[in-house]
Amino acid sequence: MADGKNTSERELFRRILIWTLPLDLGIVGLVAVILMGWELWTGIGLLIAGALGTLMVIGQHYRIGPDR
Repeated sequence: MADGKNTSERELFRRILIWTLPLDLGIVGLVAVILMGWELWTGIGLLIAGALGTLMVIGQHYRIGPDR
């Protein structure tokens, strides 16, 4: 029984990691933009795109939206 619980925890961790990947990339893009000295709005745009991408991935998983 303990192995089954451990497996489900790994699956949950993997799912959360996949769901947040677009947002994580948006944060990395924001940091890169700040470090390179580009316009801040570019990094903010990447962050917003990452957040929307995360919402799209979660919506696709739960079959929410017009393309279900």
